[in-house]
Amino acid sequence: MNLPPPNLPPQILPSTVTPPALLAPAADLFARRAARLRHLAGGHSMAPWLLWLADLADAQQQALTGLADSGLRQAATLDPHHPVLHAGQTALRQTWPAICASLAAAVNVDLQAETSASLEQRAAACLELAAGQAVAAGRDTVDLIVAAALQVVWSGAARHLGLPASSHLDSEPESCPCCGSAALGSIVRAGDGAAGLRYQECSLCATRWNAVRARCTLCTEGSRVDYLGLEGSSGAVQAETCEHCHGYIKTFFQDKDINVDPLADDLATLALDVLVGEQGYARALPNLFLGEGEAA
Repeated sequence: MNLPPPNLPPQILPSTVTPPALLAPAADLFARRAARLRHLAGGHSMAPWLLWLADLADAQQQALTGLADSGLRQAATLDPHHPVLHAGQTALRQTWPAICASLAAAVNVDLQAETSASLEQRAAACLELAAGQAVAAGRDTVDLIVAAALQVVWSGAARHLGLPASSHLDSEPESCPCCGSAALGSIVRAGDGAAGLRYQECSLCATRWNAVRARCTLCTEGSRVDYLGLEGSSGAVQAETCEHCHGYIKTFFQDKDINVDPLADDLATLALDVLVGEQGYARALPNLFLGEGEAA
């Protein structure tokens, strides 16, 4: 499974171009994800699950398109330690239950056995998982519907925050500057003058923030990282491993596949997690649609 380290382009741009510190979620985020999941399902051993998730993503897109503006706005000075989008915001707390019901109906998941209190408990557990404060265990289909609803509401709010135009952050955030959640993984962009730029993608609201290349994003000591991939793959998805903390995250390379989607491609490459785990590295970042195995 060991692949030679890819030829990673240095993070250097012309002097007249500065990378944006933050990228808001796209308006067609879930439509693109649904298309990617269907593409990845072709010939995959987990095709039925990936296709079900594609249907769920279609329902998420429909919900996102009809979602009203939360009215929440980012302050002129970004403070990653006090994110605007948090569970205490009334505009978010009151919106997700109706989205949850619509998503469940769209993919034929029965919520009749669930009370408002039980759904709130599931949502609280999901937010803890997104924040990297819990390990996924024993999650079922209802938990995935709740996670999908939270993603719709949080990503919709993130789109309208009015992110600052500043080209840099005072320091590289350890978590999402908009909602405080952990990243799902890193994506290395291609094209549009952004070739080689690495961004972390939020596991909850899908906001992306610029991250320095070729160093561990999990610990302050890991200045060197190595890449492991599945033999015979395109190299679009690789595990970025750190010898200091023995953790890994997945990194997604658009120059290998321009349509790569961190959430969808993560789920379609669980074999990579197994093989990297066998080599002694621990998964460090959450995916809200996994039922087991994320490390806190």
